Amino acid sequence: MVKTAVLLTAYNGGAHLPALLESLAAQTDPDFTVLMQDDGSTDETPSLLSGIAERDNRFLFGSEQGCHLGAAGNFLSLLRQCDADYVLFCDQDDFWEPEKITVLKQAILDLEKQYGAPVPLLVHSDCSLIDESGSLIGSSFFRHQGWDPQAVTLPQLLVQNNITGCTLIMNASLRRLVSAHAVARDLFMHDWFVALTAAAFGHIAFVDKPLTRYRQHGDNAIGASSRSLLVRGMDALHKRKDAKRRILLTYTHTAVFGRLYGEDLPPQARDVVDRYLATRHMRKISRVLAVRRMGCVMQNPVTRLGQLLFG
Repeated sequence: MVKTAVLLTAYNGGAHLPALLESLAAQTDPDFTVLMQDDGSTDETPSLLSGIAERDNRFLFGSEQGCHLGAAGNFLSLLRQCDADYVLFCDQDDFWEPEKITVLKQAILDLEKQYGAPVPLLVHSDCSLIDESGSLIGSSFFRHQGWDPQAVTLPQLLVQNNITGCTLIMNASLRRLVSAHAVARDLFMHDWFVALTAAAFGHIAFVDKPLTRYRQHGDNAIGASSRSLLVRGMDALHKRKDAKRRILLTYTHTAVFGRLYGEDLPPQARDVVDRYLATRHMRKISRVLAVRRMGCVMQNPVTRLGQLLFG
């Protein structure tokens, strides 16, 4: 048996938490625990978590239960508390397919056979989209977003993350790296930092199956757009400031990533980070050409157009 930990953070999630907990309890994998941590909820979330912990001894509480750490801070807190061989992130409002842990665990075991357990490794999967009531509204998040699941090189991930936290599993080597270097207050999103770490230090693989039902509603921190790619593209042309802000974020986040890892960053990854940051100070045409030569290209036609026009 290998030790697997599901890290569940929650905040005022009473509306959808029962369905999620039911899907976790129904997982087919025989060897996992769920480490849960509420972020100071004012609804029934704490009692729901306590209830599942009383009924099922696989569900445990983190040591910072009830603290106000924020989304990234809560996940990083749990990540530092666990010593599991494999770790999965879990959002409070999704629904897991019964075979999710089994499939992702087998995929990362296969990846470790290829590269070795000491190498930082990450596997992520597709997910379906459901509405507030749980009805299916999309069979593939990647197709809906127009993303390429294989676009996981460091240059590509510096400008656009396509690895959603609730779809990933990481090995212990990656867990230790992220735990040692991530600082919650500096991160835009924790899953982006994890993805960059895996790309810089190790390897990433994709499972082309929708193993999570990703719920879309007004309270999503970041979710799927409900509009088509064409409509999003037309809208982007009229939102110059938003597009420029999104591109500026890639430079800010790249600088944070480079600073947090410092001298620990592998030389090849350091070169990519430094060269991308240097493009920010180039003239427009030189910058666009340099970014494309590096392979720092966004994934769908909408974001590529924004990158060309406003980058």
